[in-house]
Amino acid sequence: MKNETLFLLVLLGLFVAAFSVQAGDEDGEMAEVEEMAETDEAAEVDYMAEADAFFMSLPENNLLLMEMQDLIDAVDAGDESIVIVDVRPAAGYDSGHIPASINVPFPELIPNMDMVPEDKTIAVVCTFDTNSAFAVAAMRIFGDRDAWVVVGGIPAWLDAGRELVPTEGM
Repeated sequence: MKNETLFLLVLLGLFVAAFSVQAGDEDGEMAEVEEMAETDEAAEVDYMAEADAFFMSLPENNLLLMEMQDLIDAVDAGDESIVIVDVRPAAGYDSGHIPASINVPFPELIPNMDMVPEDKTIAVVCTFDTNSAFAVAAMRIFGDRDAWVVVGGIPAWLDAGRELVPTEGM
């Protein structure tokens, strides 16, 4: 229950942030946003609609949570339809990460979204599930990725008796 509450709070914060970007400020930015919305250039992506769809999908998708055992089973089976994305800072990733995972630190996720495959299921891990939840929300809303929070992240991987590998050259 604690993870679900934290996840929902994180998502609420992201929704508020997306709304504030859409709404603009008192200095006339709102008029500028409305004017741009009338042009074809502004019709690229409606992030409010994306955020709304994201939130509406949560109940039917188990809050976008993936159990660690499901990830372990996929890794053991050699399932190539899943990519593990570790959103910890580079130093944490370099000191030890899940084999075959890729590192896209959360603060660098949006500008590096192209590092996250579009055609795979994305299993997001971190030390804290709240960070994974932020990353999943960003990937789904701003990157249209099929991303899932792996419950327990890196600590759960270790608790399952699995090992982390350091980045070569460390």
